[in-house]
Amino acid sequence: MVDSWDKDIIELVQKLNEKLKIDHNNWHKFKGNKYKRSAELISASLCQLMISCNEKDSIKYLEESIKWLKEINVDNPCPSKKSSF
Repeated sequence: MVDSWDKDIIELVQKLNEKLKIDHNNWHKFKGNKYKRSAELISASLCQLMISCNEKDSIKYLEESIKWLKEINVDNPCPSKKSSF
């Protein structure tokens, strides 16, 4: 087990995770995109492994990512809304 990672590596992992997260503004647009969903989960897995040393959750995120890539998990994008909101 790695006792600690270099601070720069942890910061990079956190920045990557932040960039790959589907924020609330884009959720309806990208929630069905298997590549974005899978990448988001892989990044979360990396954070769990490297920052929290949480193997169990890291594995769960990776397994979910694989399900997205294999199209076992499917979530269609919401239809575009006619609202100005």
